Amino acid sequence: MAKGKFWDRHSLKSLEKGTGGDPKGRLFISRAGMADHSKILLCGSSVDTVRQLYYGTMDPDQLERIKATIEAQVFEIEHRPFGRWHVGKMSKVSGFRYKLQNNDEGIVILFGSYYVQEDRAGAHLKIELSPHFIAQRGVKEIQDRLNQIAQAFLKDPVPSGVAVHLALDVQNWTLPHTFEQRFVTYARAKRSYDGLTTAEFEDLSGVAVRYGKSEVETLMYGKASGLQTVIYNKTKEITVTDKVDYFHGLWTAYTFGDFDPEKPVWRIEMRFHHQVVREVGEGLGETLHSFQDVAPYLTDLWRYALMKNRLDHSSTYIDPVWQLFLEDAEFVHPAQGLWIRRKKKQDVSSVGRNFAAIIGNLISLSARQNRNAGHVMRQLKRLDCFDDLLRYYRLRHMSEADLRQQIEKGLALRRLIGKAA
Repeated sequence: MAKGKFWDRHSLKSLEKGTGGDPKGRLFISRAGMADHSKILLCGSSVDTVRQLYYGTMDPDQLERIKATIEAQVFEIEHRPFGRWHVGKMSKVSGFRYKLQNNDEGIVILFGSYYVQEDRAGAHLKIELSPHFIAQRGVKEIQDRLNQIAQAFLKDPVPSGVAVHLALDVQNWTLPHTFEQRFVTYARAKRSYDGLTTAEFEDLSGVAVRYGKSEVETLMYGKASGLQTVIYNKTKEITVTDKVDYFHGLWTAYTFGDFDPEKPVWRIEMRFHHQVVREVGEGLGETLHSFQDVAPYLTDLWRYALMKNRLDHSSTYIDPVWQLFLEDAEFVHPAQGLWIRRKKKQDVSSVGRNFAAIIGNLISLSARQNRNAGHVMRQLKRLDCFDDLLRYYRLRHMSEADLRQQIEKGLALRRLIGKAA
C-alpha cells in the first residue's frame, strides 16, 4: 500500500500573511487542488472502551461467594466498595466462567478462565469499562479502579494486556458514495451494513446489528482479534440505545455549543486488540500491558491506525478530510510524533506447523480419552523435541504456562463442539 501524501494546510489568516501555512487550518491545498473543510465539526474524540486483562490466581472466597449466589438463584451480589452487581454464569464460548455487571458504574467483570484450572494462576480476569465511566475519570483514577478490582478478585494480580477503542465523532460529514472504492487497508475482513433497524450490545462494547435495505450506515474492516475500523451513523445508534441526552450533552460541551442536535453525527472508531497494543509496545521498546502504560501513546496509535486504514483522494494523495481526522483528533495526550510499528513474532512457521500438528493431534486423542491438560503436558515432555518446542514458544513470547493454557482451551473447545466423542 503506497503511502498517501499529505496536503498543505492553510487558514485565511495564513494566506493573507503569506506565511508557511497553518497546521490547524481547514483549507487543504496540493497539486490535486484545494478543499475547504471549515464546516466539518469535530464533536468529540474519546476513549470509547477499555478492556484490561489480569493474570493471577482466583481468590477462593470470591469464587465461592459467586458460586453460592448463582446456586441460590439470587443473581445479585453486594460487593463493597464497588456497589451492587448482577451476577451470571457464562458459556464456554466466552472464555470466562462468570460475569459481574454494574450498569450504574459502567463496568463489566469477566472472572475465571475456562481454560485454566480454578486453583492455578492464569488469565482469570477481564475488566471492561464503558464510555461514560472513562469520560468521567482521568488515567490514574481509571487505572487505580482497575487495580482495586483486580486486587479484590485475584491474588497477586499482574496486568497482562489491554485493548482500547478510540472514537472520533464528526458532524457535517457523511460517508461518500465512493468511500469503499477509495478506502485502502491491509484488513481482509470487510462487512458493510445497510439500513440499521435495531442494535444490541454485548456487555458494554461490541454492537450487533440487524439491517434493512437503504444506504450503507455501517462499515467494518478487520477482525476483532486485530486492528478493526468501524464507521457508522452514531446518531441512529444512540437513538436505538436511548443515549441521546448523554451524547448530546457531551458533544455540546466539547464543541462549546456549536453542535447542532438536528444534524447527524458519524463516528470513526479504531479498535485495538490487546495483542496489537502489545506488538506496538514491543516495536517501541516499551511494555504496554495496562491502560496507564498505553495512555501516553493513544494519539500516536490513532494516527498509525488512520494511515494503515486510509481514505485516499487519489493514488498520490490522502483524502484531505481523512488527514483532518488524523491530525486534529487527540486522545488524553498530544501526539509525540513517534514512528509506530508492530513488532511481529519471528517467522518460524515451518517448524511451527509441525509442532501445531503434534499438539493438536495429542489434544484430540486426549479429549476422546477424557484426559486433562496435565496428561497432555506429561506426554509432550517425553518427546525428544520438547526443548525445541519450548524455544519455539519463547520466540512467540509465550511461556510453558501459556502452552498449558492453550492446551486447556483446546481440550475444552473439542468437548464443547463434540469432537471429543
